[in-house]
Parts: sequence; C-alpha cells; structure tokens
Amino acid sequence: MDYKETDFGFLYDDLTEEYGNEQGKRLYICMCEKYTNLCKQETKSENQEINKHIFKRLLPTIGIYLTLIENGFTKEQALMITHKEIQHDAHSVAKENAKLTKMPFTYGLFKMFAKSHMDKKYPTEGFTVEWKRHDKKEIHFDISRCIYKDMCEKYSCPELCTLFCQSDATAFSGYEPKIKFKRKGTLGGGANCCDFHFIHGNH
Repeated sequence: MDYKETDFGFLYDDLTEEYGNEQGKRLYICMCEKYTNLCKQETKSENQEINKHIFKRLLPTIGIYLTLIENGFTKEQALMITHKEIQHDAHSVAKENAKLTKMPFTYGLFKMFAKSHMDKKYPTEGFTVEWKRHDKKEIHFDISRCIYKDMCEKYSCPELCTLFCQSDATAFSGYEPKIKFKRKGTLGGGANCCDFHFIHGNH
C-alpha cells in the first residue's frame, strides 16, 4: 500500500528532500511495506470514518515510526521525524480551517455544525465524547476514550499518541483569531481526558 493514499501523501517528497533520493526512496519503500503489513493485521470497520482514522492516519504514522527505529534511528530521532510529518499534515488542515474565518459569523457557523461534525467524524466505536458546553461564548467537550491512544498502545508505541494530541493545536490555530482553542490536558499526556475548548474570539 502506498502513502499517497493516506493523509501523508507528501511523505516521499519529504524523505527524499531530507535524506537524498537513494536513502529517501529506500526508507519510503520500507515504510510502505510496514504500512501494508500493519493494514493486514486490522479488520475493516463497518464505519467508514473509523476506517479513515485507522487506515489513513494511524497505521501510516505507526508505519513511519517503526520503520525508522528498524533502520537504525533512535527512538528520539524517530519521534522527532514522525512529529514533523504529523505537523506537515496539521498545517495543511490549519489552512483549510482558516477558510472558515473568511466568512461572517465564523463562530456561529462553527457552533451550528460542531455536534453533527463530531457525531460523524468521531463515532462511538472509537471515541467517548462528553459535551460540557455549547453556547455563544464557548464550545467545550471532553474525549475520555480515544482510538488513537488505544492503537498506539496496541502497537507498543504509546509515545506516538502525544504527537497526535499536539497536532490538534496546530490544526485548530487556523481558526484564530475568530475562534481560540485551549486545553488543559490530553490522554496521551496522562490526563483522564482530552479537553477541547473553542472560545469565541470576541470574548
């Protein structure tokens, strides 16, 4: 399976730019093989959104990380490189999110679609979402069970979970200054939940 079909379609270019054509291509081929093998270990869900999380985002990331370690990189180096790739994707998402800020009533539109978006994109098969606040000043929900934490632990790389948590802040920065994102803790960082606070920029 090829990374071009995942959220990391830019991976080949990043690797060849960083390590040169020969080593970059070799690493990329190894990552594709690892990713393919990981996919064979997972059963497809009936829920397509869960499949996107697992097969387009989670397994590709785990594949990058494990391949680097198997090719002589230290855990710290592998974590740093994987972080860079996740951030590359998060910056792309931030640019998409920024489009909403060009529209009037940005926060109102965000609030209108927040619950239906979460129900669709973060279904109960992989996430436990608890709504705390949904008003004209703030949208706040907690996630106490997350497929990202579960999968990282399943493949013995719990340290990867924090990279996904960190990418939230980057992706949501695209909403600023109309909507400000804040949080106190994450499951990956040892808290009992990931708290998501989207605050109206005028308050």
